[in-house]
Amino acid sequence: MPINLNKNQINTSDMCENCKELQYQINVLKQQIDNSNMFSINIRKQNYDLEQKISKLEIANTKLEDIQKDKDELFAVIIHDIKNPTTIIKSLVELLSSYDTNSEEQRAIIDDLVVSTKQVISLSQEISKVLTLDDNAIKMFCEFANPGILVKEVANRNSINAKNKNQIISIDIEENLPQFSVDVVKICEVFDNMLSNAIKYTNPGGKIGVKCSKVENMIQFEFTDTGLGMTEEDLKAAFQRGAKLSAKPTGGETSSGLGLWISKKIIEAHNGNIRIRSSLGVGTVFTIQLPIQQ
Repeated sequence: MPINLNKNQINTSDMCENCKELQYQINVLKQQIDNSNMFSINIRKQNYDLEQKISKLEIANTKLEDIQKDKDELFAVIIHDIKNPTTIIKSLVELLSSYDTNSEEQRAIIDDLVVSTKQVISLSQEISKVLTLDDNAIKMFCEFANPGILVKEVANRNSINAKNKNQIISIDIEENLPQFSVDVVKICEVFDNMLSNAIKYTNPGGKIGVKCSKVENMIQFEFTDTGLGMTEEDLKAAFQRGAKLSAKPTGGETSSGLGLWISKKIIEAHNGNIRIRSSLGVGTVFTIQLPIQQ
């Protein structure tokens, strides 16, 4: 007798096979998804590592640019600072050769020559150091010094140039000033630049003054002249690197446009400040304040 199967009984076997195939496909798809997720994680990790390396390279590049900038600035400072003592040496040698001086005057001139020559040698040695410059090479070497003595020494060194233009340098130093902590070489460079500029931009026969006093916890220096003065535009640009101001040296001297920029950097490195007051055709006053204790 034949057996009759209903429809569901007939398809059960096929359905089981289909389920198995479907389950297999699902498992394969899951594996592919897992592989894709793992690949995506690896890609993200590689991207992160790459971003970190790029960031480090950018920091290193910025550091190298800063070092190069510091090196360029330091060369500009040193080259400018060599100019002042060499100019003084030139003036002193010319004085020795053209004036009938007595032995005492000759001794004073020779002493100044020795001091200026030592400055040139010291600055030349700094150039050698710059050739191996790293980002820690620019340092201040502070020691306690008498502000009045520093002013007198710098004024004495510049007196020859003032004398050649029939200018008078007057000094006013407050009594019993305390010693202050400074890098003597660098501060003397600033003072040299202040007096050199005053001489340079004052007409023959003019007057130049240096006043030194204590103001609260600061030592204050005022450099005054009866020179050409500055315009409002000059005052705004005075401390910019390479600034060329409207006034021209009255004796044909040269000007690099670096002196005031260099001076400001040195003063700020000492935690001090420098200001200018000037009237066109009347004269200029530079006021420098330096802390007694660094």
